[in-house]
Amino acid sequence: MRTYFIFIIILLAFNSMAGQGTMQATGSYLTDAHFVKGTAESVGMSHQRLEKLNARMHEYVNNGELAGVQTAIIRKGKLVHFNTYGYADVDENKELTDDAIWRIYSMTKPIVSVGLMMLHEEGRFQLNDPLEKYIPEFKDMLVYDQEKGLVKANRKIRIIDILRHTSGLGYGWGPKTYVDSIYNSLDKWGLKDTKGFSQWLGSVPLYYQPGEGWRYSVSTDVCGHLIEVISGQPLNEFLQERILEPLSMVDTHFEVPLDKKERFVTNYTHRNDKLNTIDHPDDSRYTRHVTHFSGGGGMLSTSRDYLRFCQMLLNEGILDGTRILSPKTIQLMTSDHTKGISHAGGPIVLPDSGTGFGLGFAVTTDLAGTAMTGSEGAFGWGGAAGTYFRVDPEEELIYLLMIQLMPYNHLQAREKFQTMVYQAIIE
Repeated sequence: MRTYFIFIIILLAFNSMAGQGTMQATGSYLTDAHFVKGTAESVGMSHQRLEKLNARMHEYVNNGELAGVQTAIIRKGKLVHFNTYGYADVDENKELTDDAIWRIYSMTKPIVSVGLMMLHEEGRFQLNDPLEKYIPEFKDMLVYDQEKGLVKANRKIRIIDILRHTSGLGYGWGPKTYVDSIYNSLDKWGLKDTKGFSQWLGSVPLYYQPGEGWRYSVSTDVCGHLIEVISGQPLNEFLQERILEPLSMVDTHFEVPLDKKERFVTNYTHRNDKLNTIDHPDDSRYTRHVTHFSGGGGMLSTSRDYLRFCQMLLNEGILDGTRILSPKTIQLMTSDHTKGISHAGGPIVLPDSGTGFGLGFAVTTDLAGTAMTGSEGAFGWGGAAGTYFRVDPEEELIYLLMIQLMPYNHLQAREKFQTMVYQAIIE
């Protein structure tokens, strides 16, 4: 009998470590007031197949490739999978919690894009309006031509260009070109605010003629400043009032509040075959006084909060009776706006491989072209530390991955996560 009880204790401990039961460890943070919870089978997914997802994601932690990982799936309006595994800080042996706060970096872009389109719905601007109409610093832009040097832009940057990354702006991520060197000469976080950054960008040559190519860029930072110009509010206040508070995204910020610092996870890189801290909560810029509200990558959030944002998108602009955007605006934002536009440089190659870009989101246009399991019409984006989300209207599906590793892409965690979400769909 004593041996039997020891066996049961060991079995329970093993099940806890392995993340058995994808809904058993959701915790009080994911309340019934914010999510309808259900079993995988109730929405046509397999509980056993979701355990394969857990096992693969946990393997990254067990192998020392990731400190911690959090995954979530909503299908047909029900939260059927939420799993938290590993550490918020490896060196401190601090366990990851359900309410962990993550650097979402470029997953800020969809939130800011939604904010700008709310002003569009109010008739405050048109997508084809020249950007200089609202931000004069973008008048008379120059373009750097490798053969001719600096030449005048042959067209104006339009607002649609800063939403879909066809503005001619960039990130300085390139083969050390003349324009790259200018971008890399500035510490944008050292600037006081979005206005100062936009003014500086207006003096920098464009990588290519506006509207003639797609290059991932600081365009969404400009979207953030445009919101400020049109609304008359600082970006953080506008987003809080118009999106975060209405959607009950209570833990999404540009600066970690002091009383939430314990929930803020450490960011890592891989060096000498081990995880090395590159941003610790104690000395992070996110825990200092923030005045530069980067629309392109400055926000922090939790899985719970971002799932609610995604559910609003899947619901065509509404959540719990609160309408953020109209269904037609969501349709416009999640359409491919890069038809006939080619890639114009930078390490993120779009449009390509069955993927186009809308107004704030990547959009799957040709499933076979992606060589990945999924659905045409699915949309989403990710962040520089590996966070990742997709919304799939065809399958009534939302899936979210939270990790903190820079660079992240050598693990292919996002791609494997997506594959293992779809393999769990059985109906």
